[in-house]
Amino acid sequence: MTGTKSPAPRRVPNFRRQAGRRDEIIAAALEVFFKHGYDQGRLEDVARLSGVGKSAVLYHFGSKLGLVASVVAEHCLPLVPLGNGSVDQQIETSLADPAATKVLRLVMMEQRRLPKLGRLYVTAILRRVSSWQGFDSIEVVRHAVAQAYGRLAGRVLLEGYPIIDGGPDGTASV
Repeated sequence: MTGTKSPAPRRVPNFRRQAGRRDEIIAAALEVFFKHGYDQGRLEDVARLSGVGKSAVLYHFGSKLGLVASVVAEHCLPLVPLGNGSVDQQIETSLADPAATKVLRLVMMEQRRLPKLGRLYVTAILRRVSSWQGFDSIEVVRHAVAQAYGRLAGRVLLEGYPIIDGGPDGTASV
């Protein structure tokens, strides 16, 4: 009687075994897309930076857009708010987190070419802020986000500009 050989156990790829691999890929993607933008950022570069193959990136995220969506969702704001005060002050302080700042800049750079990215960002921000504490309604969250971003935009726009005084004839002078 000839013995049949049992099939060898299937090898499990490294990217499925290693805990935290998904987070490493997301961190690498943030760096690649922040540096090169969405169009020029390559999945191969993300894979190389995170120490996996391109197939591992696709296994976890499905596509380049899926990867960017995960980057935005994961790093739009920290998991817990930074700073104290009202919710809008916490949002504003949390936007100073380095990863959150990179995501915001990435979204601002790419939103015209990739409008879906802007929608992903807004959704991610609202979800993250909602997770910080219990809110009565989504409108409360939306209002706090609007207040924080309004103050942030005002600071960015006015930073470095001199204060405008009224001139001797009542007109503005710089």
